[in-house]
Amino acid sequence: MLINAYTRIKDLLDFNQEEVINTLIKLNKNFSKLKNPLLRNLFARRITIADACKIANCPISAFMSSMQQIGFVVDPQKINEQKISTEPFKKYAHIIELDVRPVLAKNQDPLKTILDHINKLEAGQRLKLINTFEPIPLIHLLAEKGFCSHTEFTANEIVYTYFEKDSTTDQKIVETHPAILLNNEDKFDETLTKFTPNHIKYIDVRALEMPKPMLLIIEHIKTLALGEALFVYHKRKPIYLLPELEKSGFKYLFKETLPGDVNMLIYKL
Repeated sequence: MLINAYTRIKDLLDFNQEEVINTLIKLNKNFSKLKNPLLRNLFARRITIADACKIANCPISAFMSSMQQIGFVVDPQKINEQKISTEPFKKYAHIIELDVRPVLAKNQDPLKTILDHINKLEAGQRLKLINTFEPIPLIHLLAEKGFCSHTEFTANEIVYTYFEKDSTTDQKIVETHPAILLNNEDKFDETLTKFTPNHIKYIDVRALEMPKPMLLIIEHIKTLALGEALFVYHKRKPIYLLPELEKSGFKYLFKETLPGDVNMLIYKL
């Protein structure tokens, strides 16, 4: 298999998952996260070799050399290419810190607070989001609105994600995704009846800490076929997840049964 800096980690794992993971962990202990099935499925399909090396602080040349040892063929013309530019983050900026760990510890959603800070960013300012995981759906959402981002992983499991507004954009980010404002119980129940019982999968994520609910949902929708639905028992509407669902062609509906008790239906028809 021919690989280069643009090759996605998922492609390597699809070729030989066990050997690739063991080899990468020997190369750099930061790759040990690939052993976690949920994290592996969430991140591996999105990031390239160049991205992974940047996150793990590992030279691309060393990564490629380790892959050559287990049978991969490296394209020498692309070995040093980087897909993601971090140029904006080489410049000085006034850092505004926001630690959302206390909010998450209370099982609350920090999105409104994050977007409030994002909307207040001025030229020359950069938001430093302090978290326990990389908020990939949020990164994608803000990227579509003209924001650059950069993530740093620390040895003590604290993740810093920086956001900076592109100089060409002046739009505000809405507090919530428009679709989540809808609680159409009639449509929820009507849509649910379109699926036979054996085509509905049920999961309960209410007892899980963030980001495990999102990771578990993503894990299940990977096998969701046309004409099937995923019924999720949740504590809240997972705002971070919605852009990801839409990009993948999924539809979703909500039904709030009690405060802190939300039913979510994810499906393809």
